[in-house]
Amino acid sequence: MRPAFTPRPRTAASAFVLSGTDPIRGPRPRVHVSTTATGVPGVDFLAVERVVNGDLPLPDLNEAEQELAARLMTREGLGAEEIAERLRVEPRTVTRWRAAWKKEEGEGS
Repeated sequence: MRPAFTPRPRTAASAFVLSGTDPIRGPRPRVHVSTTATGVPGVDFLAVERVVNGDLPLPDLNEAEQELAARLMTREGLGAEEIAERLRVEPRTVTRWRAAWKKEEGEGS
């Protein structure tokens, strides 16, 4: 049986979730970041995908990649502490990003 891909574009880098079970991390679906997205300079989508899925060893990400990964992990329901650990930043940084995103969403309404 082939795994089903569910498109869930929510950012400049479209994300696709593979339905199934990861034998190491359990039932959490894997996030697949589209590498065909253009117009986002300086973003290594494969590195972002590895961090979002927790694939070791975790690569170092630049600022734009960290924020994209944080958005994707937030959408997948990860807590600020786990996101901060994967991105090698302080949990307060993730909290500030989330507050900024909420403000952006409020201004866009």
